Amino acid sequence: MNRTRGISMTALAGAALLALTGCVGGQVDTSSDEAPGSEQDADARVLRLAHTYEPSHPFETCGVAAINESLSGSGLQIESYPSSQLGSEAEALEQVASGSLDATFAGAAFLGTWYEDAGVLDAPYLFDDVDSFFANIDSDAIQEIWDGLEEKSGLAVESSWYFGTRQVSANKPVREPADLAGVKLRTPDAPLYITGIGDMGGTATPMALDEVYTSLQQGAIDGQEAPVPNFDSMGLAEVQDYVNLTGHIVQASNVVTSSDLLESFSDDELAAWETALDTGKEAAQECILDEEQEIVEKWKADGTVEVVEDVDTAAFAESVRSQLPDQVSFGELYTKIVESQK
Repeated sequence: MNRTRGISMTALAGAALLALTGCVGGQVDTSSDEAPGSEQDADARVLRLAHTYEPSHPFETCGVAAINESLSGSGLQIESYPSSQLGSEAEALEQVASGSLDATFAGAAFLGTWYEDAGVLDAPYLFDDVDSFFANIDSDAIQEIWDGLEEKSGLAVESSWYFGTRQVSANKPVREPADLAGVKLRTPDAPLYITGIGDMGGTATPMALDEVYTSLQQGAIDGQEAPVPNFDSMGLAEVQDYVNLTGHIVQASNVVTSSDLLESFSDDELAAWETALDTGKEAAQECILDEEQEIVEKWKADGTVEVVEDVDTAAFAESVRSQLPDQVSFGELYTKIVESQK
């Protein structure tokens, strides 16, 4: 693709960005009468963004708000529809592809149904840690995936936003692969998650999210894996004793639009759009990082759940990286991205 995408790899934008987005304590200041980013220029071209996240999610409160702040005066404006108002993640992608929706957030698993190689972004230990994610998420190797997706489907990934880091909870400490032997972990019902947990040493049990609490309570499963805020919001500390910082998947959710929309922009509009996405990305990831850190620090302070920090992530990574490439269609690509990390 000849189009230049101005996406920065800076992990945090600092105090100036907080001032721009109005974030207070990791969230946008909503003390005004109107919702974040709701003011619109009457003459602006309105772009509709729909997603599955709640209105309180940092993608909305920090990220979308920052996009609209950045777009002010550009002739463009985002109108956001959170909470699956316009459909599921899969349905929103279909709408973007058809041109009835301008943009959405989509994870690698959903993009993988359009272009198989995109699924690699959900593979365990693709990145060494969060810092490696920030340094490499916009690498040439990953950009090649997005170029392939766009050429095949017309769906254009314009920005990859940090969504969170998945950790393992259980009723025992998990420090190395041997500790997961015989441990039944809930995973999403997706082949890559099932394979990955097996490669880490555990036994994957696919299950709907709303069944996890009861299944843990009844002992049908021994643990689960999810980002820290999910564990916290679901009250899983009531039925789990340990959160083990395995950091096995550092995940992104991607801003997806279409080739047709991008080609309809003037040069100035495209530049404003790309700058705004960069600003929103930085704001959202800072809010999410703050939220993750605050929750873990609270747990450590009040003993809500025991946090196991001395996990041998290198051993887990070696276990996965030595097995996974032979088990998936994008094995060579997985190894290429792992070995090309800065």
